[in-house]
Amino acid sequence: MGMDGVCEELVTITSPLGLHARPAAQLARMASGFQATLTLERIVPPSMEEQDVFECDEADCRSIMSLLMLAAGKGTQLRLRAAGSDAPEALRKVVDFFESSFGEAEPIVQEDS
Repeated sequence: MGMDGVCEELVTITSPLGLHARPAAQLARMASGFQATLTLERIVPPSMEEQDVFECDEADCRSIMSLLMLAAGKGTQLRLRAAGSDAPEALRKVVDFFESSFGEAEPIVQEDS
């Protein structure tokens, strides 16, 4: 934890569907269970062509709409920041959620026989 009580870690969206409604809702519910304030911030700013699409570069993890406004697709890198008395625990739980691809299993592709 930093001198100011803030913890940070970089996370990458690995889910093929990105940070869509279901994991955003799960993340908001998870974040609401902690006293710490959790935010996500884009690491790499969108290119000039994408600026009209991505108007949000930071999100409050307790807000589903804020999370969805990040429009974070697969491969998006984000800085997760936690501040508060239970920041280390909150950070670890959210990082684990990202590392599990939001608990979404890869789809099984069946080949025609």
